[in-house]
Amino acid sequence: MKRLALLALPLCLAAAAPAQADTLGFENGDRVSGTVVALVDGRLEIDSDLLGAVTADWQAVRELRTDATVYVTLADDRALAGSLEITGEAAVLITSDAVPVELARSEITTIRSEARQQAFLQAIDASGATASGPSWASSVDGSLSLTSGNAETRSVHLGLLAARTTGRDRTRFYLTSLFANNSTGGTTLTTANAVRGGGRYEIDVADRVFTFGFSDLEFDRFQDLDLRLVVGGGVGLNLFETSTNTFRVFGGGSSNQEFFASGFRRRSAESVVGEEWSYQPNDVTSFTERLAVYPNLNDAGEYRVNFDSTALTRLNDWLSWQVTLSSRYTSRPLPGKRSNDLLFTTGIRITLGDGNLGGIGPGNIDFQ
Repeated sequence: MKRLALLALPLCLAAAAPAQADTLGFENGDRVSGTVVALVDGRLEIDSDLLGAVTADWQAVRELRTDATVYVTLADDRALAGSLEITGEAAVLITSDAVPVELARSEITTIRSEARQQAFLQAIDASGATASGPSWASSVDGSLSLTSGNAETRSVHLGLLAARTTGRDRTRFYLTSLFANNSTGGTTLTTANAVRGGGRYEIDVADRVFTFGFSDLEFDRFQDLDLRLVVGGGVGLNLFETSTNTFRVFGGGSSNQEFFASGFRRRSAESVVGEEWSYQPNDVTSFTERLAVYPNLNDAGEYRVNFDSTALTRLNDWLSWQVTLSSRYTSRPLPGKRSNDLLFTTGIRITLGDGNLGGIGPGNIDFQ
């Protein structure tokens, strides 16, 4: 009996011992235990045993100790892995070889758990981006439809996208055009002739906050529109962002100049409010959508609405099938013209480069 008791004692002690957990101490004396998930943009995320997901200001953290391996990036772009202990402004990282590396807390820019590090590496593999350098990507959309016989028809769509992305800013350009006509009995009738293009620059200024500037140009024969030139900018907020789903809102102002075939011109100041959504349910399929409303500041009650959405199915690393719906609505068209022009295209997309065209996943876009 005594021998059984002695054998059971270590098991009892092991059961009574507290499970390993990372610990976090704040400047005000509060303490939290759990698992460190990530430090990004000055915010530390920890999965607490009692409180669930907790996010704290990094400057409010006084002490930190991790039992599990974490991945640390320093200000000089060095990457280290091991258990981490921070007290005040001093830090020590113990590598897998039990080698202590003394650091200053101010050197640490990011911390990631094993799971978050793997997700980070997978995202880099998918987009071609690097932690320190820019990535580039471009794509070409194309479709052609022809018939001949008693009636001849022709429809041509061309779309171009290009993007440069770094860890802090994004530059994007787009161009899309649609031309269609039909010939019957020797008479040729053009049924569609429109071109839309522009560019956008964004830069992150705080956690989840970015500023942007943009310029859009548009030609539409059937609105007698020779050129619509819009230049503006504003501020945006990332309301929700995961590896598969993002939702952003933005607002600002713009200047709109319109030149019509009749020689008529009009200029107006506009505000702009809108939202952008990107969703990638799997590695093959992705969706992007953008809505922007431009209330006219010179004529109360007048406004424009731009809506764009794209569904993309990847066939391989460089070839996809895209379906795009694009709408341009104006509350004050010229006399005899309709308020809304709808553009629907589908066809192949060829993606070039090692980067991301915006949104989530290679080949997606969140601008048009």
